[in-house]
Amino acid sequence: MTTYGVFVLPDRILRSALGALLLVGVVACTEQMTGSLGCPELCGDQSASLRDTTLTGMLSLDSTLTGFPQFGASRDFTLIAQGDTADVRLVIRFDTLPSTFRHPNASADSAITRVDSARIMFVVDTSIGRPKAPVTIEAFDVDTTAADSLGSALVPLFRASRLIGSRTFDVAEIRDTLPLPISNAVVLAKSAAGARLRVGLRVSSTQTVRLRVAGSLYAPRLLFRVSPDTLVARDTVLLQSRTPAGETIATVYAMYPIVVAGALPIPSSDILAVGGVNGARVFLRFDVPPILVDSVQVIRASLLLNQVRSRVTASSSDTVAMLVSPILAGAQLTDVGTIAAFAGPPSLVGLDSVRLVPKDPGLRSIELVNLFRAWRGVGSANSIRAIVLRAKREASSAAELDFVSSEGAPALRPRLRITYVPRRGFGLP
Repeated sequence: MTTYGVFVLPDRILRSALGALLLVGVVACTEQMTGSLGCPELCGDQSASLRDTTLTGMLSLDSTLTGFPQFGASRDFTLIAQGDTADVRLVIRFDTLPSTFRHPNASADSAITRVDSARIMFVVDTSIGRPKAPVTIEAFDVDTTAADSLGSALVPLFRASRLIGSRTFDVAEIRDTLPLPISNAVVLAKSAAGARLRVGLRVSSTQTVRLRVAGSLYAPRLLFRVSPDTLVARDTVLLQSRTPAGETIATVYAMYPIVVAGALPIPSSDILAVGGVNGARVFLRFDVPPILVDSVQVIRASLLLNQVRSRVTASSSDTVAMLVSPILAGAQLTDVGTIAAFAGPPSLVGLDSVRLVPKDPGLRSIELVNLFRAWRGVGSANSIRAIVLRAKREASSAAELDFVSSEGAPALRPRLRITYVPRRGFGLP
């Protein structure tokens, strides 16, 4: 088994995968094993007997990769507080603050000399679960001249002397939109100096808490008033980053997570890992005899994996929704990290998701029959015969699923069980 870390996906590679979207158009016959009288047009002879085969050593590559979702690929991030097991914080940047305002009845702008009711508004996604105890969200001034894209430079800035806002929310208050008050004096000083406001968010509670900020629905924003006159509109400042240099990369840094604790090392070569705060995925590339894809009717194709007890014991009772995603990359791609980024939705070829508990070991069966039919329709020249196993919401929980790899104990290695019918002809019965 080969292991990999974080990968960056060039735009030119994205375009090379468009041909693989042919998977969307794959339509296969539906075999009804009731004899030839029920055979639909252009399907094989269904009077043939079913045959079963179990393949071992059918994986040409199985790997654990980390760092997903890739940087800039998501705008939804999860604040996590779970003691030493997991600590994930969030940085949001307001690099351009207004320094003047205009009264509706004035002919010229006025300098901002007061700030009132300053707060940061953001939307949380409660579909991952609601907290079971009051939650405190703290805001820190994390602006620095150091390389503040690095967690090592930012974590020391989450200290009392840099605290600029805090609020404790009761469970009933955590619904959709949360207002976090911050210091009016800090906002005024930043505005007057033409300085940037960079805020680090940290969550805490008496129990484990996960608070997912839904930036793709409603990006966090800074609101404040500059005049007691209600004719003067409230200022709204949207996320903006001016560093690192380059418009595209700077946009990515407008909001990003910092993993302070919980990013486990890539597991040993005999284990495959899915989930965790470091966003682990499993990449599986199949070396299946061509006859089983091109020359028979596959009735059932089951990937058999042996799950072992998770190495993250503190979250081993959580349930993890695992997606079985087809690879949409073309066969010309060779870099595993790049290929794994082309994991399409399971519904694209009729694959299912599964829900597993990290602490429960046992044999797991994942149905891939629709994927085999898609492969047959697309052909080996236009697709990579591979899948990715990934958490439904990557990097949003410390929980991790662990499986035995092709380098584990022989009796526990991945296997592929296929039920098929030999193709003995086509046409009308």
